[in-house]
Amino acid sequence: MKSFFPRLQKFSLLSCVYLSIASMSASATENHKLEQINTKLSHSGGVATKLGVCPSSAMDTIVPIDSVRSVNRADQPLMTVEGVNTFIQQHNITSIDQLLAHFPDHYRNNFSLVEKTRATGQSNLAFPRIVLFGSDGHFLLNVGSKADDPKYNLLDVAEMHEDTGKWEFSVFDFSGEQPRLIRHDPTCNECHGNRNSRPVWGTVLEWNGVFGDNIAPGPQGEALDSRHMERMNEIIAGKGNSPRFDFLVWSDEPLHRGGKRKIANHAFGAELLLSNIAMGSATARASYVRLTQIKPEKYKSLREELLLAYYLKKGNAFLDAKQTSAFQKINKKLAIENSDLDSLLNALGLDTQEGFSLATLFSKETPNTNWSMGKGDLYDMLMLQILDNLRKDNKAIAKMLNDRKVSEGVLDCPNTTSNIADVIDIKMLHLFYLQGAARYEVNKKFYLLDGEDIYDRVFIPISSQLIPYLKSHVSM
Repeated sequence: MKSFFPRLQKFSLLSCVYLSIASMSASATENHKLEQINTKLSHSGGVATKLGVCPSSAMDTIVPIDSVRSVNRADQPLMTVEGVNTFIQQHNITSIDQLLAHFPDHYRNNFSLVEKTRATGQSNLAFPRIVLFGSDGHFLLNVGSKADDPKYNLLDVAEMHEDTGKWEFSVFDFSGEQPRLIRHDPTCNECHGNRNSRPVWGTVLEWNGVFGDNIAPGPQGEALDSRHMERMNEIIAGKGNSPRFDFLVWSDEPLHRGGKRKIANHAFGAELLLSNIAMGSATARASYVRLTQIKPEKYKSLREELLLAYYLKKGNAFLDAKQTSAFQKINKKLAIENSDLDSLLNALGLDTQEGFSLATLFSKETPNTNWSMGKGDLYDMLMLQILDNLRKDNKAIAKMLNDRKVSEGVLDCPNTTSNIADVIDIKMLHLFYLQGAARYEVNKKFYLLDGEDIYDRVFIPISSQLIPYLKSHVSM
């Protein structure tokens, strides 16, 4: 990527003050929310079942953690653009190899190898690129292993800024005498997007070019072919012929043709599915944060309409003439032609064609918002957050969620949750709140197997109560 001088945008003094206050307010609100979550956490050690260990309740992390956002050790960088840059300067880091040796454990085990890349830089079977996604997908890195690659000493990174919901794509350049940081490189926009930028990664069953993607026809998405298995075994045995592989931590479980590579120190471990959960949950979180900040008052007034439009998109709700007319009035206010979910989100500043099409290059390929994480997609994760937000302001919906009992709200853990409110709590905790080292430690003992299964676990069980309520609200 090329060095550049960022174009300065002109803001009035009042605009700068407003944006600063809004950002501070959002950060303060988020910190307060995290404090509330931390006070609800417990660690029981787990409840033993025939299939493993389960939490005793929705907020039981099983293992003790100080916070849902555990802090890295002093000898490790904070995994953000600013944090890594500060660490480089303070510790006189002069190479990517040096930097990788200091990465926290949850970046050593959460990685994928890419034989054929659409990103910058070269890769092949012998020298794949290493994509690091961490435990939560909030900070991504693209590491080259091919020493004669012209971009070998460039480290591409992507950070999801939780205070704004915006992705930053930047580059650490180690090709000179001193490393330098190139922030917000505009050449990244043509692939990642602009206002609703996002990572680029394959959808479930279609991780083209990634080690472990099933190249044979059939329903199994992850299945190692012999080429990838043999190369991985060489790297594990120390025959990778690149120092860039040395910091990686591999599972003790042997690799075999047709099987899945398991991530080390993880209760579930299926690598490619977990990569999508990490990047997908981070992208959905970013989308939600932007949605609440771009047009906050409009968003707040349209939460019920968004949830109803979600049910309509799924085909589980239908509108009569009165309800259709009510939706048309909303259209006029928002200056949109349709009241489908994508149109409503776009009117609120969230362009799903750009923001949800992770498997396509923004300006080069036809967008496809149907990006899968297994049992769910980005719409499901976004709507879960909206419902969670709405229940805090709407006592009727909160009661509805508490009153709706469930026999098994968590797969293989029938006693962990008792109602839909609990199911929302555990999904919000494991998909969005647990991050970094905290999520890594929890996932060593327990992984929420059906975390992304949101529509069937949350919205379908409550549909007979929630859909009529949403319709009545829209018709008012």
